[in-house]
Amino acid sequence: MTLTQALIGFAGIAFLITIIPATDTALVLRSLVAGGRRSAYACVFGITAGLLIWGVTAATGLAVLMAAAPLVFDLITVAGGLYLIYLGIRFLLNLRRWGQVTALKTDQAGLASLPAPAAPLPGVNGADAPTPAGEHRVGKDFLAGFIANILNPKIAVFYIASVPPFMVASVQPFIMGSLLALIHGGINVLWFTLIISLASLAMKWLLHPRATLVIDGIAGAVLLVFGVLILVEAAHKLL
Repeated sequence: MTLTQALIGFAGIAFLITIIPATDTALVLRSLVAGGRRSAYACVFGITAGLLIWGVTAATGLAVLMAAAPLVFDLITVAGGLYLIYLGIRFLLNLRRWGQVTALKTDQAGLASLPAPAAPLPGVNGADAPTPAGEHRVGKDFLAGFIANILNPKIAVFYIASVPPFMVASVQPFIMGSLLALIHGGINVLWFTLIISLASLAMKWLLHPRATLVIDGIAGAVLLVFGVLILVEAAHKLL
């Protein structure tokens, strides 16, 4: 297999894996609603950073060593499941504010008395104000995407299973793993750019307090279900 054939073949598999809706999609959409495009892209690049680490790790044989040590792999599986459950519960707890946001409705007279906003809302028409709070939000979203990806045993299994067949003997493992991971990362960024762009068209609706809570509820439920399934699989394996 030539280098070109390996890269094209891996790109096809990586594309199919990327477009399947999973926890990554839930996290990115939630970041978009909560913090705008900057936060959404921070989450995307955090996810992509995790992909790069897994790609290089698998190609250099460390992931194979991890698979050969069941206890290490099981610990990563449990840690990943618990983290997803933690995120899911945190998002779901926001639904406690459902009754409060209904009181935020303002009549037209009240709206008329309000001063005009000094700048566009984050995420509307592509605007994201670089406030200190916004920078903190961006860092949190990057970390959330990175941790959720790096502790995701599904990603570990994907790279352990898919990277070795696309290794090229004439290319050093570190370089080959980096190339494959960069391809996957590039596909990931392009796909989520499309998702973010489409979601931004509905941002006026998404920024409504109740809509934000709906997104929190959906994202929380998805993350919680995936986390529980991961723990169930780990428990079944251990037992």
